[in-house]
Amino acid sequence: MDIGIEHTKLITLRGSGLGIIDDGAISFSRGKITYVGKTGGLDTRELDVVMDGGGHVTMPGLVNAHTHTGLTILRGGAQDVPEIEWMNRALGPLAKHLKEGDQVLGSKLGVIEGLRSGITTFGEYAYNVNRLIREVYEPYNVRVAATETINEVVSDKTKMRPDQVYLLDSDRGNRSLDVTNELFDEYRNSDMVDILYGPQALDMVSVETLHSIRDCAIRERAKIHMHVAQGERERLQVRERYGSSTVKALDELDMLDEQLIAVHCHDTTEGERRLMVESGVSMVGCPSSIAMIDGMVPPVGNFLSMGGKVALGTDQAPGPGTHNMFREMRTISLLTKTLYRDPTLLPPWETLRLGCLGGAEVLGMDDRIGTLEEGKAADIITIDLSGPNLTPSVSRPFDSCIPNLVYSATGFEVDNVIINGEFVIRNGDFVNIDEEVVLEKARSRAVDIFSEAEKDWEEAGSLLVDMHRKGFI
Repeated sequence: MDIGIEHTKLITLRGSGLGIIDDGAISFSRGKITYVGKTGGLDTRELDVVMDGGGHVTMPGLVNAHTHTGLTILRGGAQDVPEIEWMNRALGPLAKHLKEGDQVLGSKLGVIEGLRSGITTFGEYAYNVNRLIREVYEPYNVRVAATETINEVVSDKTKMRPDQVYLLDSDRGNRSLDVTNELFDEYRNSDMVDILYGPQALDMVSVETLHSIRDCAIRERAKIHMHVAQGERERLQVRERYGSSTVKALDELDMLDEQLIAVHCHDTTEGERRLMVESGVSMVGCPSSIAMIDGMVPPVGNFLSMGGKVALGTDQAPGPGTHNMFREMRTISLLTKTLYRDPTLLPPWETLRLGCLGGAEVLGMDDRIGTLEEGKAADIITIDLSGPNLTPSVSRPFDSCIPNLVYSATGFEVDNVIINGEFVIRNGDFVNIDEEVVLEKARSRAVDIFSEAEKDWEEAGSLLVDMHRKGFI
């Protein structure tokens, strides 16, 4: 159908500002935007459906540039522990009890939550990501930049000291690399699925595998999506293996360039970040996750101030809790202001761009998404401004809805989600997704997973075990 939305406040993100158009209109046909401008300029005679956008903001869909949605089924299971414990002693004992199908169920849950809060593109990072593409993203009609995890670690990390170097198996890495190359062949001409290369972290793959990944990425003109300098555990591993920091080692390995998407980066020096920016590396910050897991603030503001490209992501639900980009925009703005004791940093107009166009640019998709422009993909959301938390919304002398969206929105004011020209959510309801069935299955399966993991969880002895024994959780 040819569809139009009129009498809405458009945030187009065109130009150097936000490209705000009062009493704006937008139309789309066959997956592409066909008109963006004032309502008076929209010819409605050829449209099949015309929607009244009064009292709404209409803007590009949000881009979640880094997420592990498959772990959403473990929400609430790994947080409030020392960073050195989080992966091996808190998350690990639970994750080892995930069975076939749990990753898909968790991903459905995470994607549903993300869609509800206006995310239209997910930077998915997972083992067997092909299953998530076929069983979640394609059936749900959701855009995805998919990364198959390449990890060669064979050690049982739950029983190792943090400074004991992991044992690696290159055959394991090569198998995952083969899977990635097969995905490129399968989705090379897809409008909805992009493929990225995914060495999980510098301490989890061999030098030989890293160089193979780099060569493949050059051949495919693809991005390398990698966790970089994500805390003390990695720092200890890299120091033992390379005798230096993650960024310095990556530089020596010729891995710092415009193909690298570096996720997290909070365990870097300012000099290392400058080297990354000058080398063309882009960054994804996951503020809620890193605040919860590491007690630190991702260096988003510093990276931006040096001229670097930055996007935002939700990471995984066990830890930060949600897949909600409005929450991430608010969190990074507040944490950055607090970190530098400067309330002018990361104002809402900058943060809103990070949540949309920033993600598109970092993932290499800004030729298709991230702004509302004629010819681009119709990835569009509408936001109802009538709720008490977004009231009042005024247009003179300035648009108060801009700070309100970043600081006051929950995300669930989104009532229409359109991806590639098709409604996924219409007037607050999913069009082709049975939300309640997924929620009920997730509730039931989580009970079994946590129960089956009880012995391993207790033996791992994280701080959460002590809190449980003392009656706090």
